[in-house]
Amino acid sequence: MIRENVYNTAWWGEPVATVEDAAFFDLEPAAQAAALQPYAWAEFKSPLAAAPPVLKLAASGFVLADVQIGFRLKMDAVQPSPSLAEVACEFASQAPFEIGLDEARNFEHERLLQLPGINPKRLAGRYVRWSNQLVREQPEWCICVRYQGQPQGWFLSSLTGQGLYLALAMLSQTACISGLHLYQAAFLAYAAKGARIGHACFSVRNTPVLNIYSQLGARFTPAEGIWLWLPGKESARDSQ
Repeated sequence: MIRENVYNTAWWGEPVATVEDAAFFDLEPAAQAAALQPYAWAEFKSPLAAAPPVLKLAASGFVLADVQIGFRLKMDAVQPSPSLAEVACEFASQAPFEIGLDEARNFEHERLLQLPGINPKRLAGRYVRWSNQLVREQPEWCICVRYQGQPQGWFLSSLTGQGLYLALAMLSQTACISGLHLYQAAFLAYAAKGARIGHACFSVRNTPVLNIYSQLGARFTPAEGIWLWLPGKESARDSQ
C-alpha cells in the first residue's frame, strides 16, 4: 500500500513515501499514522475520476497539491516553421552533454514548491538530477536544442510501450528562443528519428505549456490528482 520513493528520498535527504493503493485510506487512523510515521512526507496519485472522496483524503492528512493533465501527441504531424531555420537539435548519443544546476530556468509550476523548506534552487536540483539520469540511460532520446550554435534548452524523453514519454523540457537561463520553438524543434527531430506518438502530463498551473500543446495538436486525456501528506506542525518543524 505504501512504499519508500527511493528517488525522492535521495533528493530530499530523508525518507519519502508513495501511497500506491487507495485502500490505504480505508485503514484505521492509527494504522495510517504508523505507516506514515517513518517518512518526512508522502504523495498519493490517482485519476480524479477514481480517487477516494476528498473528505476521506483530508481526514488522512492528504491535501490536493496539483492536478496533472495527460496528453498524446502525433509528433509526425507537427509542422516546421521558418522561425526554426537556425535552430538545431543534438542528441546526447551523438554529442554527449550534462546539464548544470544553474543552467536551466527555475521551475515555477511544480507541486513540490509547496513542501516546507523548499526553494527554487533545491527544486532545480531534483530536476537536474532526473535530467542527467535520463541523458545517461536513454541518450538517443535526449536533445540539446541550439540556436545559432548556442544552447537554448533541452528536451529529455524515454521510449515506452506507449510511445515516447516526453519527460522533461527546459529552457536555459540564456535562451532567446521561445518555449514553443523549443518544443517544435524537438518534436521534428523525434519524428525524423522515427518516433510517432509522444505522451506525458503537465501541471494544470502551467498555462504556457497547455497553450503550446494545444497549438501543436495534442489530445488531452483524463486528469490525475496528486495529494501531499506532511507530518504535524511539530514534526514538520523538526524535520527542517
